[in-house]
Amino acid sequence: MTDSLPPGKKERVLVYAVHPDDETLGAGGLIQKALRAGSEVRVVVVTDGDNNPWPQRYVERRWRLSGDHKERWGDRRREEALTALAVLGVELDHVFFLGLPDQGLTGLLKLGSDKIVEHITQEISQWQPSCIVAPALQDQHPDHNAFGMMIELALARLAPEQPHPSVLYYLIHGRTMYAPACSIELSDGELERKRQATLSHDTQMALCRRRFLRYVTRHENFLNSAALDPYQLEHPVRVVSVAPPLLTLNVQAPAWMRRMAKPSLSIMAENAAYRIDLCSRGIANIHNNAGDEIVGQAYVVSNEDTLELSMPLSLFENAERLYFKLERRWAFFDPAGWRGVRTSTEKTAAGVIGLMPCYDVEDFCEQVILKSIHHVDHLIVVDDGSSDNTTQITRRLAVQLPEQISLIRFERNQGKGVGLMAGFFHALNHFDFDALVTLDADGQHPPMRIPQLVEKIREGAELVIGERNLGEMPGRSRIGNTLATHAIRWLHPHAPMDTQSGMRAFSRDLVDEIARKISGSRYETEFQILLLALSRGKRIATVSIPTIYIDNNRSSKFRPVIDTLRIARTMIHWR
Repeated sequence: MTDSLPPGKKERVLVYAVHPDDETLGAGGLIQKALRAGSEVRVVVVTDGDNNPWPQRYVERRWRLSGDHKERWGDRRREEALTALAVLGVELDHVFFLGLPDQGLTGLLKLGSDKIVEHITQEISQWQPSCIVAPALQDQHPDHNAFGMMIELALARLAPEQPHPSVLYYLIHGRTMYAPACSIELSDGELERKRQATLSHDTQMALCRRRFLRYVTRHENFLNSAALDPYQLEHPVRVVSVAPPLLTLNVQAPAWMRRMAKPSLSIMAENAAYRIDLCSRGIANIHNNAGDEIVGQAYVVSNEDTLELSMPLSLFENAERLYFKLERRWAFFDPAGWRGVRTSTEKTAAGVIGLMPCYDVEDFCEQVILKSIHHVDHLIVVDDGSSDNTTQITRRLAVQLPEQISLIRFERNQGKGVGLMAGFFHALNHFDFDALVTLDADGQHPPMRIPQLVEKIREGAELVIGERNLGEMPGRSRIGNTLATHAIRWLHPHAPMDTQSGMRAFSRDLVDEIARKISGSRYETEFQILLLALSRGKRIATVSIPTIYIDNNRSSKFRPVIDTLRIARTMIHWR
């Protein structure tokens, strides 16, 4: 379960806690293991947690909070952090407080974080940690993702000749569907000490005891640095296209959010910060956060729940990386944290990409994977939170055949549609391909038919469906497929007969359009993709494939009633 290792003997570990308590919630187990291994641990607490009004009002029975009251509360939270760290084994002279404004780090980041970033850079340069533990960019708390951005900027300033530390990121607010980069298993003693350290934060126990203790779990998970890919499935800024002279963004912003929350988009470069107040369509001004002056304009096109923004790339001249965050005026938490992108990327040439979602298919997946790699240039395997040996099998194959197989792992089951979308995004980010073929891992789709589907793409089709004989399907599959086929052919008479086939081939342009238009969920995602292709007038072809159902379709995860209703809902709401 662990791809990266926790700090070992004689390492120097630098832990950044955004608020007093994050040192325990985010890294209490790691700190203990590092100290036990003989590592030197330094903890830096970024804010005093003094802007914490509701717990303070509840504990002190006081509604109006003056500056003195907040300062006293911050002093109390500092003492709690020192007590908690002593429980974890950290000596007091290894704990430092920066005293930055609680709930004010985003403002500092946008309006002038240069001194703070330089301070972080100097601390890293002088102390020379081998491992840094910091808040994740993906965290939905504004303070957490803002300080995560400061860490990113500081690391970028390190001299090339200086050793760069490894970085592990903890995620407190929000979740990620991907498996962690590093998962540390705590012993009974370590777990109990983390619990006692958590309970040391008395000010937070009155209102948040149950929530805080949820972080005291057997496994403590950490993420790697956030991807800098142009296509990102989990972020509202899903697609970033750098094509001089324009920078184009695809932003998921539902109509209700644009009406009620008045969202804005923040953009960070190495030495500049900008803001765009999002409108539904037309021209939007680009403001420089430092002085709120208008420095340019973006053209905004509204397409249902998606906004496409085009702006001059010259605003970010010479920037190697750009970062984006969607913000809402009335909500405390952000919809997501920051996401980055490199302004120039290199991709691997691969004519045909295979994409195979896997979920609890230990009896079939290895044989199907090994057969498939003979018919594609690269195979993307998505382990959708399997609970059987599928995880071990796919990991082993990915390690043995790294040039032929990429593995995406979800910590929990997300649904076939999310797995497909994750595979689409991975292919667009890393490969220059002509065709992408999807097939199931349970043996239903014969890999030897892949070349026939690809040939149709090369002849000009944009979507090719491996069509089965509906009359040969088991009852539960035949009923759902027949109902879906009749419904879609009522709207689109030329639709293919097999609407639920998972064996499909896509042109690269159609995969890009799917990434921009489809959100991804469960089985209805394949139906949404077909509706998209039909409604956009895409060239659709079919290839006959055998109808294979092993052991009466025992391995299928399709739920006839629930998933058929989800498909029907997709039909009703499709626009």
